[in-house]
Amino acid sequence: METAIPTTLWRKIGCATSLAGVVVAAELLDRTRFPAPHMILAIVVGAVLALTARPPAPLPRTVSIGAQALLGVLMGSYLELSLLSSIGLAMMPVLVITAATLLVSVLVAIVFARFAAVELSTATLGLLAGGSAAVVACADELDADPRRVAFMQYLRVAFVALSAPALAALLDSDDRLAAGAAAQAGAITNPDLPQWMIVGRGDQVAGLSIAIVLCLIGIRLGRYLRLPSPMLIGPMLATAALTAIGISHGYAPTNLLKALLFAVIGFEIGTRFTRQVVTEMAKMIPGLTAAIFALCAVVAGLAFGLAACTDLELLDLYLATTPGGINAILATAEGMDANMPLITSVQSIRLLLMVLTLPLVLHLLRRHHPPTTP
Repeated sequence: METAIPTTLWRKIGCATSLAGVVVAAELLDRTRFPAPHMILAIVVGAVLALTARPPAPLPRTVSIGAQALLGVLMGSYLELSLLSSIGLAMMPVLVITAATLLVSVLVAIVFARFAAVELSTATLGLLAGGSAAVVACADELDADPRRVAFMQYLRVAFVALSAPALAALLDSDDRLAAGAAAQAGAITNPDLPQWMIVGRGDQVAGLSIAIVLCLIGIRLGRYLRLPSPMLIGPMLATAALTAIGISHGYAPTNLLKALLFAVIGFEIGTRFTRQVVTEMAKMIPGLTAAIFALCAVVAGLAFGLAACTDLELLDLYLATTPGGINAILATAEGMDANMPLITSVQSIRLLLMVLTLPLVLHLLRRHHPPTTP
């Protein structure tokens, strides 16, 4: 008993130190536009520690619940009705493409699950286009393997994030109104926000207090409605409603708090890795790469078709419908002076749509495709 307490305390200190190191290193990687650095680096570090003889102590459940709830607040804050109204009638065909992207993701996942001998729920969450952090966070409660889901999601995010700038440069046209697009972008993001701020408003206490209240109300609402993953989807719905009404703003986690949320979720998943899981995922890479390429190709084809039917620019439609990493895509779009309202709105709507329809999609898939053991 005398040695158990110091050992446990030491493991907790090691866990906190690892998280701090991940956040610092990820901030440096973020400056190089490395895709989803906080989540990916946290998963890698957690997995490396888990595969050693002395894995870190598991995170307290209250920390995991808080991270999921605040992530839900972040996801819900992306919905801006002012952006949707600025797009006008062009939003209708774009919404059709968004729904089609969900369908394509599910179809690709069904094919991949059959040929790669992966559970259908895991394959579906792993290949779902949009909301990678949210999908990974709620994988456990949707009966999927969060380790494999994270691996599949972030391989897709990396593929899209690395290829998007080059493809966007090829699709860029010189006749677009770059100045107008750049001006619109300033209304969406605030590059002058001090790095020490943890929520997106000047009054940090008020902003954080609203975020916490949204977490508590959202969790209770999610449990009352019996939503799957109420800790994530409940706060997301509550925040989306408040954001749409426009009563308040600036409560979304940002900078250090946002980085810490991704690091906590990624670290928790990484610490569950085993040598067997790592070996199985390495074998999945060829088939998974082919599935990701097929998904991206079909979605790109939808963007080309939509560009032929509307007066929207192909570059804007490509960035709006690209299945991977909303943060990476928005960074690329801002660098290209693209149509930020269109891209932000479509990516945000797809994120919310994907997370909200996940339970229904998985329920329908289980009815028509009984689960198989890999």
